[in-house]
Amino acid sequence: MIEAIISLPPGLFYGTGTPACVIICNKQKPEALRNKVLFINPDREFAEGKNQNKLRSEDIEKIDFAQLRTGKTMPEVRQELLTTLKEKLIPLSVLDEFKSAGVFVNWWQQIHFDLKTIMATGWHHTLIPDDYLIAAFFQVEADAIEALEATASEKQSELAEAVEAGQELCNYEPDEGETITTATIKKALKDQIDDLKNSESKSAKAELAALKAQDKAIKDLEKAIKEAKAAGKRLTDELTHKLLLKRTGDTNFKIETQALLEVVKGELRSVKTDASFQTSSLKLQNSRLKPLQKDIATLRERLDATAALLVSINGQVTEDEAKALILNKLHDIVSQELERYLNAEKRALIAGLEKLWDKYAVSSQQLETDREATLGQLNRFLSGLGYLG
Repeated sequence: MIEAIISLPPGLFYGTGTPACVIICNKQKPEALRNKVLFINPDREFAEGKNQNKLRSEDIEKIDFAQLRTGKTMPEVRQELLTTLKEKLIPLSVLDEFKSAGVFVNWWQQIHFDLKTIMATGWHHTLIPDDYLIAAFFQVEADAIEALEATASEKQSELAEAVEAGQELCNYEPDEGETITTATIKKALKDQIDDLKNSESKSAKAELAALKAQDKAIKDLEKAIKEAKAAGKRLTDELTHKLLLKRTGDTNFKIETQALLEVVKGELRSVKTDASFQTSSLKLQNSRLKPLQKDIATLRERLDATAALLVSINGQVTEDEAKALILNKLHDIVSQELERYLNAEKRALIAGLEKLWDKYAVSSQQLETDREATLGQLNRFLSGLGYLG
């Protein structure tokens, strides 16, 4: 399973100058690389420190990525992406050269670790967020979960209203500092129902019926909420399992489950060959055998169910599918950054228009008319005060 061994420079860790190493393992190592190990010795790639040496960004770049895969280096990729983005944006005359570069820099800060992983290990499923896998393969399941969550939320609101109605029906007055809960009102309803159940008057029977109806409404809503949440949890667990299978397949699950199966089978063989077992009663034998046989059956069922589930989701995500989803994620990130800059330009444009509107909303003719009216009023004031003849 070992793909590479990277010797690290000395003095990187506190308390020891001894050089360490990184061993890179892969349970799904390609068959073409079996019995092959890549050794990397970057013992000179570090910056000396007073008490401790350290790996610089350029050292990490050289050790973990540039030497593991052939192709373009990270600086080359960065320059190509920057140039391409600027060539697309600047001619549109919305963002200038520096703002276009700002879009790129913010984008690069979010994606450069992903690009390093791609260079080192390819289009790895760990670079795909769950949301993208769900949208691509499991949207039906996600919609069903969302619908159940909405149902539970709606029923929760109805329950709150039902509890409030129950409180009014019971004329329940809480003690100072007491918090009204569903359990509180259910108890209050039960107490009044018990008090009225033997009453014969028409009014008492009508009140009893109303109390019972409200009690039933509350209990029905509680049941509906519980069922919706339970169904939602079940579907969420199933979706989590599907996501795991879509990412990694069932190889590791088979290995782990098969190992457990062999352990249980070994225990079963040990029991059967135990001398005390052979001389014990049939009932005692069954009591020792049945739990182990049940465990074996359960493990086999899990293997079969997982294999069937993997088929139902069309198998593990392929490299082409992973590549498409990862590129889609990277595209969405740059789109979000571009949208942020464009929104800033929109705000600046709107502010400029508002300023022009404030400046020119009133025509010069109207300003002259208002000026004449104001001067006329001022002259009348001055005449009244005797300053004008």
